[in-house]
This record gives sequence, C-alpha cells and structure tokens, in this order.
Amino acid sequence: MKIDTEKIAALAEGVAQDELVELIDVEIATEGSRSVIRVFIDREGGVQLRDCASFSRKLGAILDVEDPVSSPYSLEVSSPGLNRRLSLPKHFAAFRGRRVRVSLSAPVEGSRNFRGVLLGSDEEGIELDRDGRTFRLPYRLMRKANLEVPQEELFGKGKRRR
Repeated sequence: MKIDTEKIAALAEGVAQDELVELIDVEIATEGSRSVIRVFIDREGGVQLRDCASFSRKLGAILDVEDPVSSPYSLEVSSPGLNRRLSLPKHFAAFRGRRVRVSLSAPVEGSRNFRGVLLGSDEEGIELDRDGRTFRLPYRLMRKANLEVPQEELFGKGKRRR
C-alpha cells in the first residue's frame, strides 16, 4: 500500500487556501485493509459542519484525480476540537499561556509525560511550566502534544460531567 503523505498534505493545503480555512493537521492511519486520511481544519470563530463537508468534497475530488493513495481509503475532515493536537511551531505559538499535555519518545529530566502551562516556543521546541518548574521540550522528541482544556472551562465551576 503506497501513500504519498507529502502530496496529500500539499493538496489539502491548496484546498484550505481556496476554502479560506487553516489546515491544522493531516493524519494517515491504517485501519484493517483501508487507509484513513484525517484532515483537521479551523478558522477564526471555528468551523461549521458545512465547512467540513465542502472541504471534504473538494479534497476528495482532487485525491481521486491525483491518486496519492494506491489502496482503498476513507477521508475524514473535521475541526481539531477543544483538546486539539499541536504539531507545528505555529500551533504552539498560538496557544502560549494555555495548558498543554505532551508525551515524549525519550525522557527529559526523567519524565516522558508532561502537563503544564506553555510558556513559549521556537523552531526547536517549547518551554513548559510544570508545578513552578520550567522544562525545555524539543519537537524532535514529541510523540504527541495536545491543548488541555480544564473541565471547569467546559462545564463551569463546581459542575462535573457525569
């Protein structure tokens, strides 16, 4: 099964420009014998279902013509959600001062998992405050990073999800 990930990302970026949305991420996964192409888009004020549907129609038509996937696939287009994945330096820069959760492939100062406040970022990595201590986490070690929305922001102070 051959998948040209770079080509898919480039095609998705072109559709994002046409649709006036920001391409947040492109994920390729294998589920059984099928490939799943997941595209996450956003814009100021958030995206609507109709934005995702329009993006999906346009990208799907282009993928059918360009054929960057040699096997059956599904295309999913959605908003990145509240606990959005962070993968590019620009993503981290946009959420400075917010809480994030980061998993690393190798430990930094004895830990692979970090939760804390994003203090800043540059082209090499991020600085994160965890319980009053600052850690430097390089992008090259990041397996996964997500924005972390506290439950109080979702449900209000004193309310809990059941």
